[in-house]
Parts: sequence; structure tokens; C-alpha cells
Amino acid sequence: MVAIGIQNDEQDTLGGSSEKPLELIVRIASVESRFTTAVSEFGDIKLQGRVKDGVPHLTKVGALDVDVSLEGSIILCRQADQPNIIRSVSSILDDDNVIINSMCFGRIAQRKQAVMVIGVDEKPSKMALKMIDEIPAVEEFVFLAM
Repeated sequence: MVAIGIQNDEQDTLGGSSEKPLELIVRIASVESRFTTAVSEFGDIKLQGRVKDGVPHLTKVGALDVDVSLEGSIILCRQADQPNIIRSVSSILDDDNVIINSMCFGRIAQRKQAVMVIGVDEKPSKMALKMIDEIPAVEEFVFLAM
């Protein structure tokens, strides 16, 4: 039997200030994911965040530093590092009338693999999510409703 769950490690108390904001690390255990930058040697996905000026932010996905507001929901996307991926995904969301409130992009290696974290105000339609999934360079993505 495989245990699947979430482990939560708080780094500070709720009394955090702007100089030392609350920081939270979440590990999602026993996952099957190809997000190589996010999955540890133990098979956990590590997400890290903090509160900045009263707003929660995702600050790390595995080894990748990001800075995405958690006002709304997020799309985590792993793709080939090639031209037009950001435009393709953002155009699909725009056509679906979904507002992007923040976006962070990082790559593992030039012309190899990249990760995009997109903060959105509305939930994309099933059709929009299907269209993102059908982009040939998108290797994996997940929509996380907050």
C-alpha cells in the first residue's frame, strides 16, 4: 500500500511581518509527475510560499524559484523551451476570457525544458484546458483551484 498525502512544514508563525513574512512549505507525497524540477528524490513535490503585504505568493516549485500571487488559481505548465509557448497558452486563456494576474517562467536548460506558473482570476473552461493540453510542446500541466 502506498501512502499518498500532503505534509505541511511551517517555517514561521502567523505573527510574520513584512520584514519576516510567514513562509509555508507543502510537500505532496507519492505523486506520479514528470515535473523533474519539482519532484524530490523521495517522490515528493515541494511547493513553497510566503505572505507578502498580506497576499499569499507561491515562491518555489521544487528547485525553481517563482513569484506568483495566489489571488485566484494557478496553472503549472512544463513544456519544451521553444518559441511561442507563452503566447500560445496566454492566447488560449485570453480567448476564454480568463484574466492572467501573474506569470513566472523559468527554464531548466536552454532549448531543453521550461516551467511556467500562471496565476488566473477565473477557472478556464474545460475546452481551454484541453487546448492547452493539445499544444505539442506542453509536456504536462495542472490547474490548481485555490
